[in-house]
Amino acid sequence: MNVVGTEHTGRGPSVERVGIVVVGAGLAGLELARRLAEHGAGDVLVLEAGPVSDPTHIHTGRTRDAATELVFAPDTDPHFHRSWTSDSAHYTGVSGLRRRFGGRALYWHGVSLPLEPWALADWPAEVAADLTGGWRGGPPLYDRVTADLEAWAGRPLGGGAITGPVGGHRFRTLPTACRDTGDGMWAAYAPVDGWHADGDGLRAPWSGVRARCGVEVLRVDVRGGSAHGVVARDARGVFTVEAGAVVLCAGTVESTRLALQALHEAGVLPTPRLGGLADHIVQGFTLRLVGADGFFAERGMAPGSYHLPADPAIRSYLRVDLHRTGPGELLVDVRATGEQSPDRNSAVECDPTAELPWRAHVRTALAARDEVVVHGQRALLDAFWRTLAEELGRTPAPLGFVDFGSARRTNTQVLPSLTKALPEGVPESWTSLLGTEDHEGGCLALGSVLTDGQEFAHLPGLFANGPAVFPRIGAANPSLTTLALSRRLAATLAETDLGANIRHAR
Repeated sequence: MNVVGTEHTGRGPSVERVGIVVVGAGLAGLELARRLAEHGAGDVLVLEAGPVSDPTHIHTGRTRDAATELVFAPDTDPHFHRSWTSDSAHYTGVSGLRRRFGGRALYWHGVSLPLEPWALADWPAEVAADLTGGWRGGPPLYDRVTADLEAWAGRPLGGGAITGPVGGHRFRTLPTACRDTGDGMWAAYAPVDGWHADGDGLRAPWSGVRARCGVEVLRVDVRGGSAHGVVARDARGVFTVEAGAVVLCAGTVESTRLALQALHEAGVLPTPRLGGLADHIVQGFTLRLVGADGFFAERGMAPGSYHLPADPAIRSYLRVDLHRTGPGELLVDVRATGEQSPDRNSAVECDPTAELPWRAHVRTALAARDEVVVHGQRALLDAFWRTLAEELGRTPAPLGFVDFGSARRTNTQVLPSLTKALPEGVPESWTSLLGTEDHEGGCLALGSVLTDGQEFAHLPGLFANGPAVFPRIGAANPSLTTLALSRRLAATLAETDLGANIRHAR
């Protein structure tokens, strides 16, 4: 295959040799690098397509309105990038990557929920046990990561019951890995702290780990039926990184694109296509209320975030966010977040071309069992709103959802310019398009495409991390599980001593 570009002509060699190369500097990639350093893995190189920029969380230094605008009006964000096409309205609009050092970890709200038992039931038993039962003779991974996040935040993450009831339910505080940064600002956990400039790259605050930004990985270097590194391109040209292990942490669609190229080149996939792509099914409504502060305060709901544990019948949990937007005025954001089931008809595919990188294409739709989730969520939201309106002494206006998959009234309805114009006491419903929650997963599932150790079953030396490896995504937000799997994979890689066994080109 031909690679667009020229040979590396600037500083440094056109071939680098490292122990482990990590593709992507988001939550999965940087957390993995951090944990590898703890194990003394040594020669770890993280490659990131975007720039260093300012690696601080978007809610640090911005008002809530400005941060919301950056997320839901991505044309205002110079780091927004979509490298795929779609055959429908799904995976368009606000669906994309944030190409920058830190990635989408700099945009998340810190929600730290574990996957539900009914979702983990379809995961490999050993992996599920490590997450929830116990790991290496000690507490389970979920407990360890939660303890670390609480130490970082300087407080418990939350989750305790409140007095309620509100809308007929008693809610719990939503667990969030966040801490105050002063002046009303806050940040969610992201493993970017302490990185510093070092030559033409970045050096981690932990020994043995470095990063290079502005580097686009074109393909995995596959020879002899195994992965030997990557071929990449920066402003100076094309170069090769040889490594003992390659770990794809570039987001679900991008990691799958690179995997498709590698598996096709190795003869494993005659057609470069992998199914199982899933995102959360999310619907909700926003409501502007005046004079309702006392109602919520009497029930223990100060401005903040609250949730109901997921209902397995509709594979969804209910969340309520309260924001004070003015004297005596609250914005109430209510949403149901549920699981899109893995399905072979929801897939990432590529057309092999002579030039690299290949272009990824997304095909997705809801299966019949997902329609149950859609209708169940609407019934849950409708019942909550009707009961809340009764408790408030209001007449409930109908929610009136649009067809799922319609580009009208999407999650961009939470933009401040729209919520400020809402009539008081009249809810505005919305429905997320698939791919727009930044929760997409699947395609590189543990126990099928990957071994329990997160290595590709038919391509030794190639690993993956992040939500792409989830066999089922459940209803919970994916970040807590991503952090837990990063710790687990780091231990596995460190034990193989890959840094001392680089596969050199013959």
